[in-house]
Amino acid sequence: MAALDFAKVGAGRLSQPPNTHDRSRTAREHQSTWQRTALEIAGTFLVLMGIAVGILSLRLVLVLTHGVLH
Repeated sequence: MAALDFAKVGAGRLSQPPNTHDRSRTAREHQSTWQRTALEIAGTFLVLMGIAVGILSLRLVLVLTHGVLH
């Protein structure tokens, strides 16, 4: 009996049309989440590229100084 009542309550909730304001807010939140994720990925990529360029520059300096000293 309780299961049937629960099914009626669930069916009643599903039959109501969703609010368009809620949908637009959810879409904005979803879009901002993707934008935030894309910016974080781009920032991480730039930081890693900076580290790589720094390591390569340091290696170049060390190779050049080794060549000059010998």
